[in-house]
Amino acid sequence: MQQIESTILVVDDDPLSLEVACTTLRHLEPSWEVLGFDDPHTALEIAWRLPHCVMVTDWNMPGMDGLEIARRLRNREDENDHAYHVLLLTARSRIQDMEKALEFADDFLVKPYEPREMRARIYAGLRRLRREGRLITDRAILLEAAETDPLTGLRNRRALQDLAQREFERFHRRRHPLSLLMIDIDHFKRVNDTYGHEAGDEVLKEAARRMQVSVRPYDTVARWGGEEFVVLSPHCGFADALVLAERIRLNLTAVPMEISGLPGPLTITGCIGVAAAGPGLEQFDGVLRAADRALYLAKHRGRNLVAGAIDGDDSAPVIASGDPISNFPLDEVDSESEDPSIFPPDL
Repeated sequence: MQQIESTILVVDDDPLSLEVACTTLRHLEPSWEVLGFDDPHTALEIAWRLPHCVMVTDWNMPGMDGLEIARRLRNREDENDHAYHVLLLTARSRIQDMEKALEFADDFLVKPYEPREMRARIYAGLRRLRREGRLITDRAILLEAAETDPLTGLRNRRALQDLAQREFERFHRRRHPLSLLMIDIDHFKRVNDTYGHEAGDEVLKEAARRMQVSVRPYDTVARWGGEEFVVLSPHCGFADALVLAERIRLNLTAVPMEISGLPGPLTITGCIGVAAAGPGLEQFDGVLRAADRALYLAKHRGRNLVAGAIDGDDSAPVIASGDPISNFPLDEVDSESEDPSIFPPDL
């Protein structure tokens, strides 16, 4: 769980009041980190760097008052999973003033105040922040679990779809290159049928690891389902995506896998279909369909191949690279046939 630091930011445009408040708090609670600011903008800049803090601020200040500080901190919480506790100090004591203050602030203290009361209210704020911190941490853990494939540790289909939506929105605004790769492990069903699902799971995990180390840090590898994977590659045009796909293909097959319980090393291969966003392919679904058509061509031509689809549904994909492991068209034999000629040599 993320620890909540006891950082207290005090804001007051009156130097004497600021010094008194900071000195008093440091004396009452030496363990607190108390920082004083006579400029609200500087205080906000510091607060925005902190995931959690207590802000003690005067209400009436020129330029930006305490209520505006509280409003901006509330917006920051909504955007970035930060948590702030705002204690507003003021000489106003009417109930209408308190109601207005608590629209954005968390607490309200009337001047002149008893220092120990301020300390008690800050303690209450720190307790709330600790609870908020636990909730934020738990939510992040749940979100991570919801977006992660439990077997491979990669992003799952849902996470990839959400990410793709954001990337395609950026593509529409900025027209930066954006490519997608669809990957299928060749004849994976025979691995499960011959050696069992535990061995198949180990193959998927190792294949996922090899894909992950083949891509750039800002590429996303996701398990789409079964033995199918998708790579979303921003700032990567079609030609570069073909190079990336070939690197993944080579890394999948170059070194035989050592799988526990198998009599020997296991060589796997994969087909990869590539497509890129552009004229005629403006949406994620269209690019995905184009990559899937290219993937089908790679399977049809003998597997262990990279194929690319340049345009939309009207254009034919082309083989770009690879080394086919069979010399017959897919439609002449079932894709999971028992014919040993389609099985990788090490099997």
